[in-house]
Amino acid sequence: MKSAFAVAVLLTLAVVSHPMPVWGADAASDSEQVKRQAVLIPNLQQAAASAGGYTVSSIKVESTAHQVTIDVINSKLNTASAADRNAEASAIASAIGKAIGGKSEFSAVVTIHIDYVTGLGNTAKIVQGFVFNKGPDGTFKSHQS
Repeated sequence: MKSAFAVAVLLTLAVVSHPMPVWGADAASDSEQVKRQAVLIPNLQQAAASAGGYTVSSIKVESTAHQVTIDVINSKLNTASAADRNAEASAIASAIGKAIGGKSEFSAVVTIHIDYVTGLGNTAKIVQGFVFNKGPDGTFKSHQS
């Protein structure tokens, strides 16, 4: 009985500790997804700029397999109320949601993150950030915590 238990424990440890190739496959497929998304980033940049009334150079767009991040640089709303930024961020998120809707490159995206920032590069500071999560209906809704 003891030897059967010992064999079961060793077998369980061997299975659990063996790295599964499937675990690494997600990182590879995510990387491929991001490469495919990169081609469409200028379209997202234009959609965000149009929705907020900005020039394309005032919008920075980055993506991962599961998130699109928009930086609104030196926004006219940086000194406005949080409610004003929230309304504009909602319009931008809606425009991005429409721009990525139905596109296989963005099928795994579940979050749109919008940051209002001052400055560029290492001197950039976040004024306010907003998170929009994909709902069951496919639209992005403001995250409420």
